[in-house]
Amino acid sequence: MQSSKRVRKSRPPASREAAYRIIIRYVNEVCIQIRKFAKHYLNRDAIDYSACAKCLKDLCEVWETEPSKFPTWKEFFEKHKIKATEDGLRKKDSYKDLLNICERAREYELMIPGVREMIVECARGHLYKYCQSFIEEAEELEIQPVLEYEEAINAYRTEMDAKINKINKSILEYGEIKKPFETFISEGNVHAKLMEETCVLLIEVSHTAKKWIAEDSAYPDKLLQDIFFNNSYKEKLEDDIEKLRQKIRSTDGSIERKRKTHATLAREHSNHKRQKHRAKQSLEVVILKIQKLERDIEAKNKEIQQLKDEIADKTPVSPRYRSDLRLNLEREYGCLDKLEENKQVMERQKIRLDREFKSVNDSTYEYKVEAVTNRHEQHEMRQKMLGMEIEIKSIYDRISSIDQKSAVLKKIRLLNLSPDTLRMMHKRRIKIQENGQLEEACKFVSNYIGKDWKKLYERLPFIPPRDPDRKMKDLEVIDRISAHRDRTPEESALFSLEKWRSFNRQCELGQLIRGLRKLNKVDLAEKIESRYSVEDVYG
Repeated sequence: MQSSKRVRKSRPPASREAAYRIIIRYVNEVCIQIRKFAKHYLNRDAIDYSACAKCLKDLCEVWETEPSKFPTWKEFFEKHKIKATEDGLRKKDSYKDLLNICERAREYELMIPGVREMIVECARGHLYKYCQSFIEEAEELEIQPVLEYEEAINAYRTEMDAKINKINKSILEYGEIKKPFETFISEGNVHAKLMEETCVLLIEVSHTAKKWIAEDSAYPDKLLQDIFFNNSYKEKLEDDIEKLRQKIRSTDGSIERKRKTHATLAREHSNHKRQKHRAKQSLEVVILKIQKLERDIEAKNKEIQQLKDEIADKTPVSPRYRSDLRLNLEREYGCLDKLEENKQVMERQKIRLDREFKSVNDSTYEYKVEAVTNRHEQHEMRQKMLGMEIEIKSIYDRISSIDQKSAVLKKIRLLNLSPDTLRMMHKRRIKIQENGQLEEACKFVSNYIGKDWKKLYERLPFIPPRDPDRKMKDLEVIDRISAHRDRTPEESALFSLEKWRSFNRQCELGQLIRGLRKLNKVDLAEKIESRYSVEDVYG
């Protein structure tokens, strides 16, 4: 049997510090190689490339060959080793520079692929995988340090991807300009500048990686600082709630005192109102009496005037009659004096009652004003209490939000510090990769299994187990749907494998391969193993 391809499964770092050490090792190795290369080949006196091109032509004349015979520096360097060179040429600076250009190209071409691979592995194999903000744990909460670090991650990734793309572009440009060798020498300043730019980009990416690691290592401390800030802010809010509750209790006591005062004022107002009513009635009675006395006095004055007119009349009357008239006049004067005296008494009584009525009326109004003012003050105090209760509810909502944010911050910090997180992230990526491979493998198998898809479905494992009767019912349903929709055998096969994946909670690529082997589809099983680098699952 042919041996299947075995791929060693990559493991996540043991801890975040271990991941940092791996990245730092990559970055330091890149920086060392770049600095070593720059020290030997870039940080030196300027090369006269036109003189080097002339030296190349002189060498080709000595060797009796054409410069076009050398596609790259490699052919020239090999030729240089086996061909003799005059001492005069060897001593020239241009000759030494020409050899230095070849050595520089050799070192550059040997170094750059490995260095680029290390940078890419450092970025995409470690930084992108393990330096995470875990912003998905925050859900809809806006947590400032998490948002800031997520923005920083996106900025780092964008910057590193852009520079890696520039590095790739520079490498491709170098590959295009290194042929022919004659042009490579004559336009040496072009590829020298390209080499320098590539080295600078690699150093910049390395520094960005170190900066990212520094920020990632400081991320838990930032989260902890935010947790401490939230706790102190929560304590301040709780103190504010206690102060508001004290104010509410104090205001409630004031309202109770105002309520009792209002009850007293209401009673006094009611009493004074009754006194005012009685005083008003007494005053009205006195006024009526004065009016009656005035009418009586007026009538009495008329009677007296009539008696006076009779007495003054010259008509002869008996002396007795005249004497009676005088007696009657005197009696009427006496009655008039008595009426005047009664009127004066009533007027004095009216003045006294006016004074009493005014006093009672003023007191009644004052009590009414005080009662109304008291009621308004109570209403304002209740509105103030309502405002304080609303503020307390708002503070409780803020505390609840702070608790939620603190819980998320603690969870994210724990995820960031826990070594198990790296394994969890690694397993999640492996699972996503396996699911993608399984889906692709199902499409691949459905194109080759043809009408045998029913037999394959019967041989595939199910977790939890699915009894044969249910499998037969599944096949009947798939057959009926396929006939109704006029599906091809390949489409029915893919539909049956999708059903298998939905019913099997732990479906794997190995289970599909074992099902194919049970169906004696060994060639198809080996194709799947080879295509997706799966270990031999036979037997």
